[in-house]
Amino acid sequence: MPSFIQILKEYLPDKSVMDVRPPFDDDLSQPLFVKGSTVGCLVLHGIGGTPANVRVVADALVQKGYTVLSPTLPGHGETVRAQNRSTGAEWLACARESYQRLKDEGCEQIYALGLSLGGILCGLLAEEEWLDGLALICAPIKMTRYLRTARAVSFILPVVRYPETRDGSTAWGDNLYKQMYGGFSTTKLVDLGRLSRRLKRNLARIVCPTLVVSAKFDDKVDPVSVEIFRKHAVNVESVEYVLFENSPHGCTYGPEKEQVAAKCAEFVSGLVDKKASASV
Repeated sequence: MPSFIQILKEYLPDKSVMDVRPPFDDDLSQPLFVKGSTVGCLVLHGIGGTPANVRVVADALVQKGYTVLSPTLPGHGETVRAQNRSTGAEWLACARESYQRLKDEGCEQIYALGLSLGGILCGLLAEEEWLDGLALICAPIKMTRYLRTARAVSFILPVVRYPETRDGSTAWGDNLYKQMYGGFSTTKLVDLGRLSRRLKRNLARIVCPTLVVSAKFDDKVDPVSVEIFRKHAVNVESVEYVLFENSPHGCTYGPEKEQVAAKCAEFVSGLVDKKASASV
């Protein structure tokens, strides 16, 4: 069994993790905006990630001809230290501003789809604003014990390094859709927890059709999250639950990413078609 000192050496970040921007592929990791029809889709990435993590979903919606916006959340796409300076309030403000931008672009229907933290932010939007559809992709309404423990020790270990980056490797290897920092801020899990609890308290305010995506090998979202949504989101027009059997938490950049993207696009296009039929 490794000693406490060995564990610290494994996970303690160095200056390269804290202050050096990883070599992101800017074609994928930068914010995406594509002007299309009057159907607008907001696609949000998770904590410590980049828009690359949800790019397959964004691309599937672009292929449908929709207007798609996938921003970089504040403190992301730069350095871990920059992420540490960002706040949950700033992340939520970004989601709100992105929603407003889609309205300003002339979108008559707006759908919000988010991975992990992005899903929590989309859910909070659905509690505040009118959405035509919502997709919660591995959204941690309740975190696993693993993340709750990391949050609890954040005052001792505010940032942890991914062990695979110790030799200078990136956290994503050759999977460009997985682009993220070489470590993550445990202190930001406190912000995530606050947002998740806020979402949970007000789930009854969500009324739009909702897609809830889960992954069998998710080590960050407690499976009870689905039951919490089922129990408290009592006013949704309709809800569909989908479990991807071979995916980890980051299912939008995992082995079933194309299937996840196709399901999200199918969800949105089905609602768009339904509205079109109703207006005839």
